[in-house]
Amino acid sequence: MRSEGTFFTAKILVASESLIMSSGMRRPGGNWSVGRPDKLYDYQTVLYEIDMFRFAYSRVIAPLEQAKDGDVWADLESFLIHYRNLVDFFGKPPRENTDLSISRPDVIWSANHGLSSKRPSTDVLDRIQTLGRTLWEKYEDRKRRDDTISRYLQHCTTFRTTFKQWFPIEMMAEIKEALELFEKHLPEFKPATNSSSVDRTHFLGGASASTHSGTTAKTSLIPDVPKSMQGASKKTER
Repeated sequence: MRSEGTFFTAKILVASESLIMSSGMRRPGGNWSVGRPDKLYDYQTVLYEIDMFRFAYSRVIAPLEQAKDGDVWADLESFLIHYRNLVDFFGKPPRENTDLSISRPDVIWSANHGLSSKRPSTDVLDRIQTLGRTLWEKYEDRKRRDDTISRYLQHCTTFRTTFKQWFPIEMMAEIKEALELFEKHLPEFKPATNSSSVDRTHFLGGASASTHSGTTAKTSLIPDVPKSMQGASKKTER
């Protein structure tokens, strides 16, 4: 005959196995996930691109200690993706209603967000757009060139077997004025620059990474034992 404590322990183990199985069935590898920081306003999406662009740039021109070639390639791709997104924003004519563009300043400096008073003058907006258009034509206009950034970063194509060199320092110098003019008229938003050190337990323990606060929370798969039952599991069968 089993004691009440032994039976309760068995129920806990069965419940734990059930939770593990259901978790594994929902997502291979459990519920581990990772995400980027939330952007509450449209202007923050652009500022995030700028901050990540600079963050990737710093890694490309000065790789971290013990970095491998693969790290440099990953940082270069990040640099190019954010550069492409920025020249699109500053210089490409928008096609979709959801496209953010410097040519749609009302969306960025929205009165609903209390930013209308910070909106740049027409001269400044025109200057930013002129700079952006020049860069978009140089790096993304497929009518002018085949070796656009997108063609080297998009889906697998024959374009990617063509050797291509990139010049990050030159590219940064070319876009610097547009970035500074844009940032000058908006509240600061630099999530990458101001980010905390990586929580290593998050990646080792399989916890979920939230995009809301940047914090992690571990979830135990074994239910807590009520205080009234603590120690009962030590009883043996009679």
